[in-house]
Amino acid sequence: MRRQAGFSLLETVLVIVLLGIVVAGLSSLFVSSVGKSHEPYLRQRALAVAGAFMDEIMAKRWDENTPLGGGCVNTGSGFCLSGPAAAGLATEEAARADWDDVDDYDAITAQSPPQDASGNPMPGHDGFSVTVNVSQPAGGWNGLPAADVKRIEVQVASNSGEQIVLHAWRVNF
Repeated sequence: MRRQAGFSLLETVLVIVLLGIVVAGLSSLFVSSVGKSHEPYLRQRALAVAGAFMDEIMAKRWDENTPLGGGCVNTGSGFCLSGPAAAGLATEEAARADWDDVDDYDAITAQSPPQDASGNPMPGHDGFSVTVNVSQPAGGWNGLPAADVKRIEVQVASNSGEQIVLHAWRVNF
């Protein structure tokens, strides 16, 4: 008589238990990665908002007395010794649509939702906030006197709490 070959009940139960453990481990890994899949999307949106603000600011004049089309402002030291007198760091216009120089943006503090250049809320950015800091570094920058340099910092916080920070230097010439 020939003996039949096959799996015993014990072997079958063992395979089922092992497969259950493997599937449970893989599914918990899958659930954890799906739960964080929105973070790169929010980071990209925050970076886009920060970039839009930085582009808008960098396209503006040095200060209130800078001639349209650019030109040197007399800061009294170093780089520019001719042209109109410097206006200093100040927000001169109240309405966002009227902001015409770099300093004006220093007024943005925890603006939520972020606003476009006309002062309208950016659609789809509820929960995001923007802060802009414009300063003149005390020691100057890269060999230039402080009066001829402005440091611009744009901070955007997404609704997940992550913060994107962009820095730029604007030189008076």
